[in-house]
Amino acid sequence: MRRLLSVVVVSLMGWAGCSGDDVHPSRDGGEHDAGLDDGGDRDTGGSTCPAGQHRCGGGCIDDQPNTADRGCRLGCGEACRAPALATASCATDGTCDFQCTPPAMRDGTGCSCTPMSCTDLGAVCGDQSDGCGGTLPCGICDASATCVMGQCACADDGGEPNDALEEAHRLPDFTDSPDTSMTFDAFATSDAMDDDWFRVAVTDALDGGNPAIRITLDNIPPGSDLDLAAWYVCNDGTASHTCTAGIPDSTVGQGCSASASGVTSELVGIDTECNSTTDESGTLYVRVQVHDWGGTCGPYRLRIDVT
Repeated sequence: MRRLLSVVVVSLMGWAGCSGDDVHPSRDGGEHDAGLDDGGDRDTGGSTCPAGQHRCGGGCIDDQPNTADRGCRLGCGEACRAPALATASCATDGTCDFQCTPPAMRDGTGCSCTPMSCTDLGAVCGDQSDGCGGTLPCGICDASATCVMGQCACADDGGEPNDALEEAHRLPDFTDSPDTSMTFDAFATSDAMDDDWFRVAVTDALDGGNPAIRITLDNIPPGSDLDLAAWYVCNDGTASHTCTAGIPDSTVGQGCSASASGVTSELVGIDTECNSTTDESGTLYVRVQVHDWGGTCGPYRLRIDVT
């Protein structure tokens, strides 16, 4: 009996001596991974899984498509997470990364951002994003205008589209005999980029004098500054007109322009002279140009006299 107990004691001592590293996993890899913020546990060392696989939790899985919504190539199926002002992405080594959303810039493990101002954005109205997750109050428009993409704008008048020479809105025909005078007060500039172009067919009635043209722009909406210009194109294509009001302007053939400040009335005058004929008939082009738009939608007044 004493001999049997001795054998049992020796056997137990031998079992205890075998416990330790041969049973429990070591600290330096193998059976556990570092927990990553970008999509589950995985072994980036690659020493414990076959080629084309990586460790997730307690086992090996196939490498994934390198997309952030799956945790990238070495992820475990959970989407990558990104810091504020950034979107998740994948690095070329198959791990999660992020890209800062402009104007934010990478700053270590996050993104930093300098908010933009209304001036930076070119906005004059409405609540606008400052680019950093905040909101900018950029002002309000006149009651007659609405805010469209940060700009005050009015409803189009009946002459649109007439923002370029090729789109010039046609007004009624004029003649120098009898003299013709008309006033137009239904047109308006709808925003800071809206120029209004008009064209008028002028007939020389051969009454012994050439058509003399006088154009007045007034009743300019408060806060706005509008400029006026006019050009006369002879039917025969040649001319040597004289500016009787305003300054010579050759933007479109021969003409005159005026640019007083603020709501001051503008005036241009042209004495027509078509060189190759006694018939001074032609086409008058008129441009009302925004120098400074005050955000008011009221119409201006345009008067044309041909004598």
